[in-house]
Amino acid sequence: MKKTFVFLFILLISIKSFACSCECDGDCSFSQISKGSEFVALVKVIEYSDFLDKEIYDYEGKMPFSMTVEVIVKYIGSEKRKTIKIWGDNGMLCRPYIANFKIGNYYLIAPSKITETSDIGVKGNYDFFSCFTDYLAVDFEKQIAYGEYSKKENQIALKDFVKEIKSLKFKKTEWFTNNENINFFKADSITIYKILNRKEDFVKLSKNRIKIEQNENKDYTNLEFKRNGKLKITDTNIENWTETVHLGKWKWQFDNDKGILSFYLDKKLYSSFMVVSHERDSMIWNTDDIVQFYVLKLKRVQK
Repeated sequence: MKKTFVFLFILLISIKSFACSCECDGDCSFSQISKGSEFVALVKVIEYSDFLDKEIYDYEGKMPFSMTVEVIVKYIGSEKRKTIKIWGDNGMLCRPYIANFKIGNYYLIAPSKITETSDIGVKGNYDFFSCFTDYLAVDFEKQIAYGEYSKKENQIALKDFVKEIKSLKFKKTEWFTNNENINFFKADSITIYKILNRKEDFVKLSKNRIKIEQNENKDYTNLEFKRNGKLKITDTNIENWTETVHLGKWKWQFDNDKGILSFYLDKKLYSSFMVVSHERDSMIWNTDDIVQFYVLKLKRVQK
């Protein structure tokens, strides 16, 4: 269901800003936004920078336009830097003001990466979108995050958040992986992808083409995890445009506590992989659409 917000500001914000009209499809709480984000982390605000020249209503002094934060814990993403820069509102954007983030305080964040350098941010830095809940204030001593975590929860313990963001559900999901030179069946390290927005019409119409492009036009293997533990494995050969379904009684099993995914063939263990990295990725499709991927990097633990 589409919701329309007339947004004065978000929870925990005291500074007034202009009204920001937003449209949000479905659930835009932090629990949902973070599941589709390419970068999720616990951070600490270090300093303000890039102060605005103009006055901001109800704020004394110069409003900071950006802040530097220290990455305390990275939960999701390929970001390697220990500190990152996040840009805020200048009075004309749908972003929170940076002054609402207090120096020395901690936050759970799921920001967006800035893709082009301009007068409102630098490529490779990050920003927030006021119409989503893409950050929560954190009481570091109590290890609790506060804000709209979900439609029913306005706080969550960090340990519970970590458990949820790291938990994986394979049942009734479909993944694909590079299988050039039968890589999936031989390599000790593999990467598997799941399309997150698979129900959108443009994805439904172009699902196979999306997989091919994401896999750089190389052969790939599709893994369909059935509800009853059965597994359907299909190899796609790009050169011949053929699909080969693997015969036999394939089954899967995932140990969420240990992070180990195991495959069985005819009731015998075929191979096991340990999840070593959770990431997100995205790809622009047909200029206006964006395909979102959940990315898992796996290391073989048994052949």
